Amino acid sequence: MIIRIYYYSKKILFKCFVIIFCILQTNLSNSQTSSRVTVEGSGEPVPRFVSLKTDKANMRKGPSRNHPIDWEYNVKGLPFKVLAENNVGGIMWLKVIDSKGTLGWMHSRLLSSKRTVEVIDNILILRHHPNKESDIRAKAEIGAILNIRRCDEKWCRLSKDEISGWAPRKGYFGLLENEIP
Repeated sequence: MIIRIYYYSKKILFKCFVIIFCILQTNLSNSQTSSRVTVEGSGEPVPRFVSLKTDKANMRKGPSRNHPIDWEYNVKGLPFKVLAENNVGGIMWLKVIDSKGTLGWMHSRLLSSKRTVEVIDNILILRHHPNKESDIRAKAEIGAILNIRRCDEKWCRLSKDEISGWAPRKGYFGLLENEIP
């Protein structure tokens, strides 16, 4: 009887080992494939930011014109974060999210690689130099769309028409956390 218990426990231990091995193998293969977020995409990095190229564009529920329009945008330069790409019938569709969290698909021809930000948190102060003691050049209200000129680790040089200045890297939507465009 002791031999039989040992045999069964060894058999159960082997089955457990096989199950654990299969689970680990599945998790490893899933982690390797889950990092891919494009399907026949453009080759551009994802996530990334783009901006609205025109003053009128539709966001759809899915990646084709057959999907219903979910939202209509009418602010040229509005930034969107690209979360995925999908090439459907030779037409590139981008899955994007706006500053308010609205998620949907937009045709790639409606979007530009020109970098902009949208002020989302209080009034954004633009300064002459990248430090808090520098003179104030301008103040941008919530909803203002500004162009990104350049950034470093802590500050970005932003502009609108003829006005430009430096602002800390917070209080606006359109820039990845550690990105230096």
